[in-house]
Amino acid sequence: MNVVVYDTGMLMALVSQDRRAHILHKGFIEAGGHQPIVPGPALSQAWRTSPKTAYAWKRLLADVVVYPAAGARYPAGPAPRCLPCAGGVAIKDWKTIGDMIGAAALPPKKRPDPVDALAVLIAAVHGGGSVLTSDTDDIEAYAATLPEADVSAVAV
Repeated sequence: MNVVVYDTGMLMALVSQDRRAHILHKGFIEAGGHQPIVPGPALSQAWRTSPKTAYAWKRLLADVVVYPAAGARYPAGPAPRCLPCAGGVAIKDWKTIGDMIGAAALPPKKRPDPVDALAVLIAAVHGGGSVLTSDTDDIEAYAATLPEADVSAVAV
């Protein structure tokens, strides 16, 4: 299954009404298939409560799956539609992220980012996909630590 994962940069682009980001997002929604996936920590990095962005966030969150899905714990939330989303993040996954951070050949002056590594892992456990990001070099470095995974970075 090919999925799209939005990192913090994509979320910021969507909330700030970036035209290219909205065209990409609309295309993914219209194509059907798995909803775009937002890592929960990426949502935390991008979220700021503000009347200026409230409507944009409401529309965006209606279109995506926040991973790990809360539906399993909260009956009011939607149930995950695929096995990897329903499974969430196990201890072995957090260990894999740690290994990815330790092995990634990040660009100079870049700090390890577990949120970027999580975005890559989410795409990998779904059988491959694309991470939409403003940090393609970082995503590519983390993806290179999982050579069997078919994960690519798409710049926004």
